[in-house]
Amino acid sequence: MDWLDYFTPINFTQTTLSIDNNYHENYRLLRDDENDEQLNKAKWTHNISQQIKKEYSSEFGHTFQVDTDKQRFFVVHEPFINEVKLKSMPLLIFYHGLNSAAWYCALVKTNWIQLSVKYNFLVVFGQGQGTFYEDGPVRDQYGSLGFGDLYWEIEEPKDDFNYLDFLLNYMKNKYNDQLDLNRIYFMGYSNGALFSSNVAVHYGGSTFAALCNHCGGFGGRYNEEKMLQPRDIITPLPIYILTGDNDAYKESCLKAKNLFELAHCSVSIDIMENRGHSYYKDKEEFIWTQFFLKHKHLTE
Repeated sequence: MDWLDYFTPINFTQTTLSIDNNYHENYRLLRDDENDEQLNKAKWTHNISQQIKKEYSSEFGHTFQVDTDKQRFFVVHEPFINEVKLKSMPLLIFYHGLNSAAWYCALVKTNWIQLSVKYNFLVVFGQGQGTFYEDGPVRDQYGSLGFGDLYWEIEEPKDDFNYLDFLLNYMKNKYNDQLDLNRIYFMGYSNGALFSSNVAVHYGGSTFAALCNHCGGFGGRYNEEKMLQPRDIITPLPIYILTGDNDAYKESCLKAKNLFELAHCSVSIDIMENRGHSYYKDKEEFIWTQFFLKHKHLTE
C-alpha cells in the first residue's frame, strides 16, 4: 500500500504508528532507487508536466495538460477522434488519492487511457490542490511514493468546486461536437473518493449520470458537521462504491451507502475479498461496462 493512497483510516490507533526506526533506516540504505521501476515511471510522468509542451502521444491517443487560472491544471486524454463522428463520446472525470498526481494516474496507475480507445470515451484526470515536491516524486523513509502535499479539500470544498466547474466548462466547449452531455461520469479514489461524496451532493444527477466512490466513502476522520450532507442532495444519482474487506475505509464506505440510500440514490457496494486500501485496476473495465454505461440522463 502506497502512503499516497492512504488517508487517516477509520480504525486509526496509536499502534498504527509503532515504527521500528532501525528497520526503516536500513530499508532506506539498502533500496536501489535507480532501478526502482515505479519510481522511475513516476519521475517520467513528472518530467512531462515540466516540459514547455505538456503533452504525450501514443497508440492510445493524445494526452495533454490544461492549466487553469488558479495555478492548477488537469490532464485530458482523447482517443483518436474522427472529426465527422456523431455526438456520442462519454466523459469520465477521475480524481486521484492523497499526494498523487494527475499525470501519474493517466499514464501509469490506471488503465483508463487504454479503455478509452476500446470504448470510445474522453478522460480527464484532475489534479488536487497543494504543492509538488520541487525535485519531483520521491520515496519516503518507509518506501512510500509521493509527489508532494496534494489533496482534495473535504470540509471546505469551494475552491475544488470552482476548479471542477472550470474543468467541465472547458470540456463542454472544446468537445462540443463530440461530447455526450447525457453521459458524464465521475470517479474518485481514496482522498478523491471522499471528495466524490461532495460531488454527489453538490452536483448530483443534474451534472453526472453516475458516480464511483473507490476506497473512500463518507466522513473518514473529518468533522462530519462541517461536511456536505448526503441528505441535502438535490438530484439523486446512481452510486457504485468499491472497497475491500481489509480496506481501512470499509466502514466509511458502508456509511456512505446507508446515507446516500436514505437520500434516495440508487447505491450498490462491492466489498472485494482479501483487498486492502489500494487502487483496484482490474475492476476498471467492469466499472465502465457494467456500471457507468448502464446509466445516462434521460433528457433526449
